[in-house]
Amino acid sequence: MNCSIIYYSARKTSFCEKALKKFLSETGLNFVSAVFTTKKEAFGDALIKAFEKGDAVFTVGGLEFEDSRSARDIISQAAASSDPELCRRLENAQGDDGYLIRAGRQLLVMLPDEPEQIEAITRGALSAYIKAM
Repeated sequence: MNCSIIYYSARKTSFCEKALKKFLSETGLNFVSAVFTTKKEAFGDALIKAFEKGDAVFTVGGLEFEDSRSARDIISQAAASSDPELCRRLENAQGDDGYLIRAGRQLLVMLPDEPEQIEAITRGALSAYIKAM
């Protein structure tokens, strides 16, 4: 399965990328593209383009915002109209939680902007879920 990464106002991009690519190599997902954006409109456009390239998209960052830039709010508005089969919080004892949303063959994984937190989340239930797909 092809996957893309979107860095949304991420600050530690290279460290996050290293942690995420390590996880992707262990799951057999095929990494095809990565983009960086800071604007919410560009974030939405990047999601559309990423899903055109593959069925899995990982986002890094934007979960800490409490205003209109919030990745949670942007995605929840889109998910409300797409009727996803699975919406799951990926709990993380080390900080911000992540999120997993599945609609048909499309999978969206939202991760915080901290490499250590990405590693903690990907070692948990997310790894088993993706390997079972």
